Amino acid sequence: MRYLIAVGLLLAAPKGAQAAYCSEPSAPYCAEQYGEFDDGYEFERCKSEMESYRADVESYLDCLREASEQALSEYNDAVESFNRRARGY
Repeated sequence: MRYLIAVGLLLAAPKGAQAAYCSEPSAPYCAEQYGEFDDGYEFERCKSEMESYRADVESYLDCLREASEQALSEYNDAVESFNRRARGY
């Protein structure tokens, strides 16, 4: 039931609003540092942050795909509407 409500709210959002919720994640700070890890705890913590980052990137890409599909659908609808008007329908 909760899923249906969320989908309904998403579909009720204004055109283009869905893309605004795609937030690009940032790589964890620990992945961009130089040198070896100080100890096993630091390694495991950074590994966990990298796994979370991977999941965030996958979610971001899914969001972008959905937004691009929505934009393409809106474009196709506009073209169909234009063509109907051009044919006098």
